[in-house]
This record gives sequence, C-alpha cells and structure tokens, in this order.
Amino acid sequence: MTDQKAKFPILKWAQRKDKLFITICVVHSKKPIVDLTDGKRIKYQGTDGTTNFAFDIELYDEIVKEESKYTLDSRNIFLNLKKKTSGPYWPRLLKDEKKYHWIEVDWMYYAEEDEEDEATQPMKPGQDFDDMPDMGEMDEDDEPNPDNKDEDKKEDDKKEEPKKEEPKKEDEKKEEPKKEDDKKEEPKEEPKKE
Repeated sequence: MTDQKAKFPILKWAQRKDKLFITICVVHSKKPIVDLTDGKRIKYQGTDGTTNFAFDIELYDEIVKEESKYTLDSRNIFLNLKKKTSGPYWPRLLKDEKKYHWIEVDWMYYAEEDEEDEATQPMKPGQDFDDMPDMGEMDEDDEPNPDNKDEDKKEDDKKEEPKKEEPKKEDEKKEEPKKEDDKKEEPKEEPKKE
C-alpha cells in the first residue's frame, strides 16, 4: 500500500498495439523508486523535495518487465512498457474500471488504433527509447542531475530571448543634419579693452 501522507502524482498515458507510454509528472523527482511486479503492477515512490508522492496500481493487462524501459529528467519519469500481448488497444490503463482524477490521457502521444502508424512516438528530447536503461536497472539512486537545473533554465531563457541586432556601422557615422537654429552664427565676443 502507499503512504497515507503521500499524494498521487499526475499520470499521463497513451498506447500502441504493443506498448504503453506512461509519464509520471513529478518535477525534480528525488530518489524515485519505480517497480514493476507480477507483470501487472506498477509501484512508485518519490518526492520533489517538499511533497511525497506514491501509487500502487494494477494494469489492465500484463507487461514484460525485461523489455520495458524508463528515462528520468528534471520534470518527469517516462515509462515505455512492452505489452505481453500485442493486439487490440486496452479499453483503459487500469484493471479497475473506476476513473481517477490523477490519471489522464497523454494527448501529445494519443493515437486512434487505426491511425497508429502515423502517430508521434514519445521520447525524451535528444534520446531514443532504445537507449534507455531497462526497468530492472532503475533504483532509488536514479535521479536527475541537480547541477543541470540552472543549465536547463539558462537554455530555456536563451530560447525565449529574441536576438538583438547590432546597429550598422554606417548608421553610427552618419550625423544628424543641423537644424536651422543651429546654423545661425553665435555673436562673437569682442575683446575687452583695458
């Protein structure tokens, strides 16, 4: 069972005939524990530093732990789970028919069963799911590099700032034309006689 004080994180999910894509939405997850047991259960525990999160869910059908992968970044934990039986889409994520407010469809990767071939395949930017560690390799020491937080923010800031154009040198050399008033000669002072 999950810790009574722990909150449920938002779970987003999408599927293909042979895979499930689940995103556990915990920003800056520290020391996460993700475990697949009995081929049908996913257990998660983690914290963002201030709030504890946990869940223990039973999936609609079985998955193959050895062929399932995960990745972790500063914003989410991504699971790419291999279904034990490739075939028709599952009618829901969980065995339980009850609807949970913390489980959502991942509309970014959602695909109708008959449009699966054209659908977007989820992946962490710059990383293919084939390069991910297996689910069995994840343990509580896996966490995003906290030193990269500032670098990620700097990268985001760079993307938002529009480029400033340097003024052309020709523009700097041009002088503003003198106004009529400036052209009038100032009266010359006469030298003082002693």
